[in-house]
Amino acid sequence: MPSMETDLGKRLGKRLRELREQRGLTQTEFAALSGKAVETISNMERGKTIPGLLTLDQFAKRLGVGLEDLVCPDAPEVSANDKNAAIIAAAAKRLPENELALVAGVIGLLDKQRRRDRRSRK
Repeated sequence: MPSMETDLGKRLGKRLRELREQRGLTQTEFAALSGKAVETISNMERGKTIPGLLTLDQFAKRLGVGLEDLVCPDAPEVSANDKNAAIIAAAAKRLPENELALVAGVIGLLDKQRRRDRRSRK
């Protein structure tokens, strides 16, 4: 019979892997981003080890989600807009400053166009 700790580790590992993959990160990329060894990330995702609270908080920030979203996968479903915003935020943390400025400019232009379109419909 699996222990409660083993079950928690597997559920947490599955959620960590889901969030990492949603952001298009490999284990190697996520390990580098979070300062952990690839083997450590692999062991966590397989439920072999359970990260501490500070590590979970660091992972949540690196993945662009709240700590509760990482540890409470049964929470109400997040909207597609919120998921996309989290993916963009996580990716933005990995961009060099010049590319981040370019992305911010594109988002600014899209927002400006959306506001113009909305005013013209009134």
